[in-house]
Amino acid sequence: MSNPLQDSVAQISVCSEDFSINFIGKELFYSNQTLRSVQSEFGVSAHRYEDVADLKAAGEPGSVAGTVVVVDQIMLDDLLARPSAYTEAAGTGCIAFAYRKEDAARTLFEAWDRAQFGDIGYLPMNVAPDVWRSILRLLMHEELYLPSFLADCVSAPRRPHSKPRLLSESRAEPPSKPREPHPVYSRLTRREKQVLQLVSKGQSNKIIAANLGITEHTVKLHMHNVAGKIGVSNRTAAAQFYFEVTADQTHGQTVD
Repeated sequence: MSNPLQDSVAQISVCSEDFSINFIGKELFYSNQTLRSVQSEFGVSAHRYEDVADLKAAGEPGSVAGTVVVVDQIMLDDLLARPSAYTEAAGTGCIAFAYRKEDAARTLFEAWDRAQFGDIGYLPMNVAPDVWRSILRLLMHEELYLPSFLADCVSAPRRPHSKPRLLSESRAEPPSKPREPHPVYSRLTRREKQVLQLVSKGQSNKIIAANLGITEHTVKLHMHNVAGKIGVSNRTAAAQFYFEVTADQTHGQTVD
């Protein structure tokens, strides 16, 4: 006699293995219905695993270039304790952190070693379904979505094992001479700066085009120029660059 649950999961797996989205977490958050919806919407293979060991034991799907590994918020401690296990499971694909609480996303953003393990995307779970699908689609194209609220986490680069610098300590320092404009940021045109600012807010090319009254193609051209000037390869890195530049400015002022 067949098991309905097993049959359901088997049907979900009957899809193109050229691209797979692998959710690591409990069925409570990634039901079979959710997996079927992802499969139907994107035409890819969708899987759910209890932990990263199960994903790796399933045949190393990360060996396929088109792989997204979505790590649920409940796996945060394990993700930070064993980051290499997750990057190995993702292979040449990308990792995204699915969160329901902003504090969890901030914790990961501050603790994740991007220099050693690469960038990581973020997938909010408490947004409208169409927004959720749009962000997931960005991840499929290796456009790692970064929520704008994480800009609050950006501070001066820390050295490994160094003591975090308190905000009160920074304010206690005597004022220094005015900062010179960021040399690389200053090379951008006003329109390029506008596009970069909207990208840092997680807006898609379509929305940016509508906001600025230009075409999506023009937005792509601006982002191509921005990426070349600031020396980055994706939108997440571009947003990170913008946050770092704005963090150097006086609080409350807008970067022109």
